[in-house]
Amino acid sequence: MSYYYKPSMGYSVHALQRAKERLKLQDKQDWEVKEAIKKHIFNSTKTFRMNGMLYLSASNTNIFFVINESSNTLVTVTLVSAEKQLRLMGGW
Repeated sequence: MSYYYKPSMGYSVHALQRAKERLKLQDKQDWEVKEAIKKHIFNSTKTFRMNGMLYLSASNTNIFFVINESSNTLVTVTLVSAEKQLRLMGGW
């Protein structure tokens, strides 16, 4: 389980829509999408922080859940390549 997992996380409407698209869950209800997100976060081991945002890999893929740490809310689900990770962390 990811060290950063918190069961009381909030979800933005945008994040749920992006999760449906990125995780190919278009036919699922919101509660099913939330359960899938929790499962991915539970299995995640790749994380990094940037500007108050926590990036958690979706079951160690290039799809990342972006969580606002101050509000503990999932704000989006996005693709982050290795190159983009380096740029975000100031490596390039």
